[in-house]
Amino acid sequence: MFLAGTNDFIGTINFYEEQEAWGVVITGFVNRLRPMATLGFHIHSQPIGDNHNCTAGGSHFNPYNVSHGMQTDELLNRHVGDLGNIETSADGGAYLGLVDRVISLNFNNTRNVIGLPLMIHNLTDDGGHTGKGESNTTGNAGPRIACGTILSG
Repeated sequence: MFLAGTNDFIGTINFYEEQEAWGVVITGFVNRLRPMATLGFHIHSQPIGDNHNCTAGGSHFNPYNVSHGMQTDELLNRHVGDLGNIETSADGGAYLGLVDRVISLNFNNTRNVIGLPLMIHNLTDDGGHTGKGESNTTGNAGPRIACGTILSG
């Protein structure tokens, strides 16, 4: 992943399908984020290119045209790209370890995320449940502060 607008490396996030986990396992570590923060974490719909232009990432990946939700919500009650929030420590680092049962790494699946950008936002994702501002579309997660492209193994 690269910090938006700088090409400054902040960490690595791995995606792999684990049959025993019944979904896609997401693991990794990122740093140089805002300390002690809860930050929105989403897959967006448009490639960002080799220069990691986070503003070029389009909206959340939403092939079923449904409202925004949280990673724990069922399919059709969330965007495919809605992964919730990450929690940073006092030094601005965050370890990631989650399983998502909606996204796919299979090229023949509508929910395939290979080649799409993963974004970290500056604010907390409200899960689309507040009805305020852009809650229904973005979770009011704010500006994009880091991004990277999900690559195949």
